[in-house]
Amino acid sequence: MPTQPLPCCNITECRHVADLPHVYQFDFDLYQCNRCSRFWVFAWREGQGGWEETTPQDAERMQTLNGANLRKFIKVWADAFN
Repeated sequence: MPTQPLPCCNITECRHVADLPHVYQFDFDLYQCNRCSRFWVFAWREGQGGWEETTPQDAERMQTLNGANLRKFIKVWADAFN
């Protein structure tokens, strides 16, 4: 099980849940903390990266949507952090 420096529980084991589409020149990945079960999206591009918490409902959508629907959802989700 990989470890990541998550905002909730510091360096801890986590589960890589899903590779998400690239939008706004960022790569997005969905993780879940094994300690507290919170969901986090790691957004990164060369020279930049950071964690954003997501709700269980949004994490579920990130796992069940696909193709153009998932890309559209991620764009709307990411707009909240612009």
